[in-house]
Amino acid sequence: MKIDAWLAELKIPRENYRLVMMLPMVYVAWADGRIQAAERKLIMQIAADRGLLESGGRETLEHWLSVAPSAARLQTDLAILNELCSSHSKTDDDFDADCSQLLIAYCQDVADAAGGMLGLVSARHESEQAALKMIATALDIKNARNWRARLS
Repeated sequence: MKIDAWLAELKIPRENYRLVMMLPMVYVAWADGRIQAAERKLIMQIAADRGLLESGGRETLEHWLSVAPSAARLQTDLAILNELCSSHSKTDDDFDADCSQLLIAYCQDVADAAGGMLGLVSARHESEQAALKMIATALDIKNARNWRARLS
């Protein structure tokens, strides 16, 4: 799928294409079947900090946080994100060699956002753990084996 067609399908204006970086975080948040308030807050904060809520970004992200993605949607989106992150053409500084690892770090933050007992117990649901592993693999992180080991 061409990137412009993919953006149109996701209803993302071309000028706000960087919003796609939020998809893995949204998928981790949905992994347990619902979005927790703390996960929503963190995702919106990350998007705001990165300037992604302009040009329809807020509305698109709110939609993603309201409707769970299908498995097919997830596979397509991660494949195209992998292409963007590993592309040798410099579309934007946001999609450079560190893109995939930054996305995984944000995803881990989202998975931990719901918090455990006084922050001492991991609150990661098994499905969030599985989502993190799948995203690390799908984004073809060079050290995916190491990431999978850390996520076990």
